[in-house]
Amino acid sequence: MRSSITIFIVCLYTLLSSGKSSSGDDRRWLMSLVDLVELDYEDHCEQRADAGWDELIGVSKGLPTKLERDKAYGIFARQQMADVKSAITSQALSSDDLLKRKVKLLLQPGDTLLEPEQWIRLVTFADTALHKLRFATDYDCGTNVNCTLRELHKSMERQQDESTLLRMKTSWERNLPDLNEYLEQILPLLRNSSRENNYNTVEEYWDSLGEYECAILKAREIWDHVKPLYIKLHKYISLQLKGSEAIGKPLPVHLLRSLNGDDWSNVIESLLPKHHDIYKRIFANLQTKELGGLKAFKEAEKLLKDLEIGEIEPEIFADSYFNGSCPTTIIDWCKPNKVRFVTCQDVSLGNYIEAHEAAAKIKYKITAALHSNNTYVLREASRYSAVYEAIPGFISLLALNPHTLDRAGFYALERFNYNPNHHRLVLQLIFALRDLPKLNYYIAADEWRLRVLMGVIPPSKVVNSWSEFRKNFSMLETSNKDFLGDPYMLLNKPFIGKFMGLILKYQIYQSYAEELISDDYDLVKHVAEKNERLIEPMIKGFSIIWPEMISDLLAKRENSLEYTGLTDYFRLLDEYLDNQLEPSGERNDDDEYVDPPESEPEIEEKTIPEENDIPKVEKPKDTHESIIDNVIDTGYDLNSKSGLETSTVGVLEIKNPVATANQNEDVGPKEASYNTYWWIGVAAALVVVVSLVAIIARKRQNHRKKLDRQRRENSRA
Repeated sequence: MRSSITIFIVCLYTLLSSGKSSSGDDRRWLMSLVDLVELDYEDHCEQRADAGWDELIGVSKGLPTKLERDKAYGIFARQQMADVKSAITSQALSSDDLLKRKVKLLLQPGDTLLEPEQWIRLVTFADTALHKLRFATDYDCGTNVNCTLRELHKSMERQQDESTLLRMKTSWERNLPDLNEYLEQILPLLRNSSRENNYNTVEEYWDSLGEYECAILKAREIWDHVKPLYIKLHKYISLQLKGSEAIGKPLPVHLLRSLNGDDWSNVIESLLPKHHDIYKRIFANLQTKELGGLKAFKEAEKLLKDLEIGEIEPEIFADSYFNGSCPTTIIDWCKPNKVRFVTCQDVSLGNYIEAHEAAAKIKYKITAALHSNNTYVLREASRYSAVYEAIPGFISLLALNPHTLDRAGFYALERFNYNPNHHRLVLQLIFALRDLPKLNYYIAADEWRLRVLMGVIPPSKVVNSWSEFRKNFSMLETSNKDFLGDPYMLLNKPFIGKFMGLILKYQIYQSYAEELISDDYDLVKHVAEKNERLIEPMIKGFSIIWPEMISDLLAKRENSLEYTGLTDYFRLLDEYLDNQLEPSGERNDDDEYVDPPESEPEIEEKTIPEENDIPKVEKPKDTHESIIDNVIDTGYDLNSKSGLETSTVGVLEIKNPVATANQNEDVGPKEASYNTYWWIGVAAALVVVVSLVAIIARKRQNHRKKLDRQRRENSRA
């Protein structure tokens, strides 16, 4: 119905425009047309969401319906572009920036501008391949019984035998689509998409979809600075898993318990430093509390509330599906509060972190949809926003903030304040194993596709080129087709937005961390106090290009992407890897490690004592002359330039529970525990003194007895 109205509007406009019209009339006609087109887009979004949901949860006719809706969507988008283009005049766009923005997004909707036959070929290939991977039941889980994809992921996490891991990965690859079909019919469609969107090369086309000038070039520049840390981590893993002779050689991805090498989290227990109390207790609490599926998302919602970003509507949780596979897949109906997701119930640290990121993305979508100015195209444009990736990624970093862990009952803040650098090192290792391989995979996938399409790789070598490229670029041994399990690869989407979002999330962390006047402060509370920097970009959606949001998002510290946020965050890990790979013998971590008490001191509830029972103790004077006196030592010289800065490492989740803002408040847990230890020390000293006095007195008494005995003997003589 709406489509016919749109056609009528275009015809009427064409008829009336044959006469004279003012610029105001042109603008109103164009705005009316754009509004109707966006309503049509919303109808298609709802229909595709219904079909996509049925396919995800395994409804029998889900895949055929999804294919039908996806095919129709491409044809529709191409037609709407033609309608809008025919109604454009220079007068209509002259003074309305928001209208210009909408029109541009409608005129360049991405791959949907392919010829209908080519678009149908693309979505049929991708939808069919992903459906087969999702619902195949012939995977090898290391036993004699076939298993599902979800069971395969769980089994790979626990499997130790290298040959079994290879067999499991091979069973997954048997369900991947045909490599030759992809190389000959699907990947070349990117050239056609570029031309249809008025770009000369695929690289220019992807830069436009990422909405960052020279995005691919910038990604290469950033990677050159991050690469040294990636190589150190790779060498350390080689050393731990295969010995010193393996350092500098490619690692098989199945040995990393990974299917395509974009996440190395499953080998963390083989890489932990000697003192990893924080990991052990977090892992145990995750298992004890069974924090998978809905429970993990509820914990994520608590963090969103602590950040004062808001909660997720109960109906979203009620309508979502928790018996699928991980990672989480989100379906958006392009309407306020109409979002669902499919995830798994499996309990793991990786799934717990990912649940926080997915929950934040859901909240991002809800926030954008609720803003009145955000019509369809300003919420759902076919663009790859680094801000959309970065803000949820930043929130997932806060999921392992010590104050967050303390509030969740995972790891007591009191315990964290013993050996804080050791704990920070473990937390950095957790995120490094997730994020550094992803960064490498993102740029590798985009670079390889560009080289194939530009003819840099000879046609005779293209079939084997992915494994060769990964060996040289990533130092990983992969198959020639394991990238075909990735939806972004199957649908010809660029990873440039995800790459930049991952870099930006560490810049956001750095910008907040450097604002703290003391490492003692709760970073989560600080973010909550200044959360407008996060909420404003959510509200804006695609009304402006995301690079224009960077300055405000980072509190005007920077206006472009920089690698320093990431490298600063991993500074402790970087130093640790150096020491492990080239031990100097000058530093012994055991000398710095203090065994925390097995049972953490408990603070008894205050009771009102009888007047006669109140001890008369002189109130100690406040001896804190400066904030620096309260900062916990992080191992850096406070007089040096780096020490004076509140660096990411310095602030990374080491927060003193004693509130420094109000000196008149009651003594906090940490100070109370120190007082307790002081009195115990005094008591022990008194016991020692009394014992020494008793020993001396006894010796003197024995000496006197001996002298008396000698006198008696002398007198007898």
